[in-house]
Amino acid sequence: MERRILTMTSQTLAIKAKRVLFRYGISVKIVRPSPRLTPRGCAFGLEMEMYQISRAIDILEENRIPFGEILGI
Repeated sequence: MERRILTMTSQTLAIKAKRVLFRYGISVKIVRPSPRLTPRGCAFGLEMEMYQISRAIDILEENRIPFGEILGI
């Protein structure tokens, strides 16, 4: 299955987002994407299945948790 990374600006936000998404049944893994993939310099990301990205974004927006861009891996 294809996976994507939703970038986060800090480890604290990544942990908070992971906890919130887990409550909604979305399993994610906190990763450190390659600096080559993140032109904005995002240091952390949430790796998940591609089909979960849309729902994860909706949940994070509802919970006012900021995120960056979506990276293909």
